Amino acid sequence: MSNNSNKSLAVSAEPTNSSLFSSIASSSQRALINLLRIGPIPKHVGFIMDGNRRYAKKLGVQTRIGHVVGSKSLEKTLEWCLDLGINVVTVYAFSIENFKRPREEVDVLMDLACRKFEEFSKHSTFVSKHSIRIRVLGDTSLLPPHVLEAARQAEASTRYHTRAVLNICCPYTSRHEMAESVALAVRGVKEGHLRVDDIDEHLLDRLMQTGEDPELDILVRTSGEKRLSDFLLWQVTKDCQVHFLDVLWPEFSFWNMLPVLLSYQANYTRRQAARIASIAPSPARITWPGSSNPDDQADGTEDEEARGARVERYLQLLREEKMAQ
Repeated sequence: MSNNSNKSLAVSAEPTNSSLFSSIASSSQRALINLLRIGPIPKHVGFIMDGNRRYAKKLGVQTRIGHVVGSKSLEKTLEWCLDLGINVVTVYAFSIENFKRPREEVDVLMDLACRKFEEFSKHSTFVSKHSIRIRVLGDTSLLPPHVLEAARQAEASTRYHTRAVLNICCPYTSRHEMAESVALAVRGVKEGHLRVDDIDEHLLDRLMQTGEDPELDILVRTSGEKRLSDFLLWQVTKDCQVHFLDVLWPEFSFWNMLPVLLSYQANYTRRQAARIASIAPSPARITWPGSSNPDDQADGTEDEEARGARVERYLQLLREEKMAQ
């Protein structure tokens, strides 16, 4: 047989081998997912999707290509998260600090975000098939008008999806989120919806942009960097597992996440016990000057049911304002 024939056979065999490997990997992944589902599954997972630029540099291609491939990696990640039963995923898509990057790169990222939001609202069979609600968190007023409009359309068109939630933090920092939470609490008091002594850790927790979601169970950062970069700093304090993985986001897969999930299941009992222990009764409320109320009980404290109802009314008001935007 000629050398040319050998080369031809090698070329034709290569896709077959690749296809066979892909089929085995897919079958193994499905089997492992079924096994993992027997044990406890995290309800809320966050990802710092880091490494797109380094991936592009590694391949010697434009930075834009790295971001596009990273976007595809998110879709694959969402798919196996849903298969596992992880119902809330929060991703760090764009930091407020990223506006300091070169204008050309920022424009590429904004264009990619706009197209992705438009896809979610109009063309994504994946989002509609799996009933995924899209929420865009952060200081959205900083987004270019066309991107903001696309983000609002994505939120509006998926508002009544109920199976899962994808929180896209864009543009976001924890400092902004925490400052906004405090500002909303202060506004509630000024407008008469809340009392000063309603403000505590639990209220601020509800006022965070993830206040409707389960507590964060796992936070993963790819690329090998060991820092949180101002992402979910409030949420990560509640006995959340944090993992820094030495893999670039475009190359991230279920197999990189498997040890993280096994660690979560191995430590689940201890973590749940720690969370239960941390849920202490609300401390006696401080009576601030001018905060007395004739509805208070004789011992100076207010009925918790009445306080809870007041807080819920204010939170509902904020939700209605958000929907009206």
